[in-house]
Amino acid sequence: MREGKIHRIEVHVATICFKAGKVLIAKRTQERKLYPGLWECGGGLVRPGENFIEAVKREAKDELGVIVDVIGPSGTYEIPVPGSEQKKIPGLKFACRVTGFLDGEPQLSKEHTEWKWVSLDQLDGFDFIPGIPEDVKEAYKLLR
Repeated sequence: MREGKIHRIEVHVATICFKAGKVLIAKRTQERKLYPGLWECGGGLVRPGENFIEAVKREAKDELGVIVDVIGPSGTYEIPVPGSEQKKIPGLKFACRVTGFLDGEPQLSKEHTEWKWVSLDQLDGFDFIPGIPEDVKEAYKLLR
């Protein structure tokens, strides 16, 4: 029963941001614990008091310097965390349309070393976190 005990868990969102038919990708720093040096689309922790949409918009601004309209959820994922009580961090992937920038173009946070706009046919040319190219293609379907 919920009232008897509250279980706190970590939950994440992934941002898959599109503009003019291209997706925004970012390369993780080598210092990142999970998937160092691999390319991704961004995202992170849902903070207390946020809903999923608020978390997606904040993460897009914080990590990539972009303002987005959230189109909708495009799938789920989980991050294994062996050795922790939670074991897995659940997450929701969201397709987003970039509507603006905080400073004229995407900006990097301390979590990434570079960013690029790429078309769907260029995804094979990058060393992504496993599953990201498929996630991008699935999210793109929501834009059409």
